[in-house]
Amino acid sequence: MVMSTRTSPLRRLLGGGAVEVGLALLLLAMDVVPFRPGNEAVVALLVELAACVGAALTAWHPRIGAVIACVGFGGLALLPDDLVGMTLYAPMIVILSCAWHEEFWTAAATSLWGYVVSLWMSFNNTTTLAEDAQATVLWLGFYALPWVIGLALRNTEVSERRRLVARAENQRREIAAELHDNVTHELALITMAAENARIDPGIDRDSALTDIAARSRRSSVYVTNFVKLLRVGRTSPAVSFSQELQRGHDALSNAGFNLDIYTDCDVETISPVISNAMGRISHEAINNIIRHGNPSEPCEVSVKASRTRLAVSFRNATESVYDGDDLGIIGMRERAEGINGTLETRLSDGYWSATVSIPITMTDDGIS
Repeated sequence: MVMSTRTSPLRRLLGGGAVEVGLALLLLAMDVVPFRPGNEAVVALLVELAACVGAALTAWHPRIGAVIACVGFGGLALLPDDLVGMTLYAPMIVILSCAWHEEFWTAAATSLWGYVVSLWMSFNNTTTLAEDAQATVLWLGFYALPWVIGLALRNTEVSERRRLVARAENQRREIAAELHDNVTHELALITMAAENARIDPGIDRDSALTDIAARSRRSSVYVTNFVKLLRVGRTSPAVSFSQELQRGHDALSNAGFNLDIYTDCDVETISPVISNAMGRISHEAINNIIRHGNPSEPCEVSVKASRTRLAVSFRNATESVYDGDDLGIIGMRERAEGINGTLETRLSDGYWSATVSIPITMTDDGIS
């Protein structure tokens, strides 16, 4: 899944001032088309140009643009009625832009100024209280509209930012978990192999060095892959629960452990999302057994499924002291919670256990 936080070209274009400039040019064009040369007409065109330039400028400099637009709009009020055109609505562009980009005080001041000037211009042409009331309500609606649109655009951007932040956070956690599950595990095994080769004279040191070199190269590949994932903004490929159980069985056997796996369901039928999460949890749990378990005692993995829940338990003997959840356990718990599950850990009578419980739906086609 792509985890990039880049915005689309259209979104960048709209957020870069295209809306304000486009609307300002539209208003100005509607006033320029019927233009007829004359002293007052030229003055009117300059005033309209100032109002539209100010409205467009709010995309980058909201306060400066608002001042210019308000000055130009105020100039419209001094012109004869027949010279006032569509630029009358320029303050609404300012309000929309400022509400969109969270310049609320500027939007409020522009709204007040525009509303008062618009009412004054309307009252100069009304003759009854009914017409005054109608103009009051009409302009109130006109000046409320850009607020509604601007705030809607702002809420859309805020939601998009939150979504991108959440995706970036998920990516960060995924990569942190992958680094811990793979690189930390390999480095721990390298340390164990080196210590054994140093203190045990019966170990074939050439074989131990070969194993250390192989694990070191594998760790280097892991780090290189993670750097690539960071650059392209993608998470690592999904894993399979059943494959991780098989890999764990082989890894434990090579480390001298005797692993028993008990299951009352077909793990091959588990849905990809659950299988991926459980596979990564299993990977870390088995790594912990290798690092902290006692090879002289048996260890086991139990998979039990009911109609509504899937429970997976890992149990092994250990002589390690429990000092609270480390990064591995935290990562396992986050993966379980990511599929609405829970993780419980326990150290009792020299045995460590970790149990994952997740809600499922059992169907004829499998577990989802």
